[in-house]
Amino acid sequence: MKAALLFADALVILVGLCIGSFLNVVIARVPRGESVVRPRSRCPGCRQPIAGYDNIPVVSWLILRGRCRRCGQPISPRYPLVEIVCAVLVFAVWRRFGPGGVFLGYAVFAATLLALTFIDLDTWLLPHQITWPLLALGLLSPAWNPEVGWIDAAVGAGAGFSAFALVALIGEKLLKKETMGWGDVWLLAGIGAWLGWQALLPVIVLSSLQGAVVGIALLAIRRPAADRPVPADLQDSDWVPPRHAVPFGPFLALGALEVLFLGDLMARWYFDVVGNFVR
Repeated sequence: MKAALLFADALVILVGLCIGSFLNVVIARVPRGESVVRPRSRCPGCRQPIAGYDNIPVVSWLILRGRCRRCGQPISPRYPLVEIVCAVLVFAVWRRFGPGGVFLGYAVFAATLLALTFIDLDTWLLPHQITWPLLALGLLSPAWNPEVGWIDAAVGAGAGFSAFALVALIGEKLLKKETMGWGDVWLLAGIGAWLGWQALLPVIVLSSLQGAVVGIALLAIRRPAADRPVPADLQDSDWVPPRHAVPFGPFLALGALEVLFLGDLMARWYFDVVGNFVR
């Protein structure tokens, strides 16, 4: 029995690494409007196809010491990082929910949030090609996830969209500037659909607090965003990242994962603290 459990754990980790390898393709190609199926994986330097034996998650990067076999150009350590983080997330979902539809659904949810995180860090964009399917799957998730009801998912999606859409519209109409990207609006709607409306307030609070802390820290140790090179995807756009800003999408994703894995613990802690004050 123990051997079977260890085998299942190892298989889940292996699958997570493979999913992470695919996410690297998604992160690189979706913002450029390229297919994630063809052509096959290429070296970012010489653009030559990468052989299958050089495309084994993490292992190939270590064996080749982070360089392309053909041209010798460095390959970013972010590639194995994404694979490892994805494997950790998938394994955490496995341990949290066990085998079944809930595991499969939330594994997709966590992997999608990971891809969106790195896309937003690279481009300051959250592509609709990913956020809209995330929202659609979230609205359908009660079919295999009894922890979230149909009404909870629908209200969560609507409330998440409305909350951030209001912020975006106020910024555009009254302040005459972008205060909230519409990608963030769709992402919060998707998170609300997957986790239910009850998760929205904790996600918003956690993401806002953590985003503020990181923003202050980055402001203290590096140049503001306006002084850094503009991402290639935004060079032809009228919008550029504001000074001292950081993308908000990664913090929404982080807050959603924290609620997914630690929501029950945080709720108990909150009520314990409130109970101590009431006494």
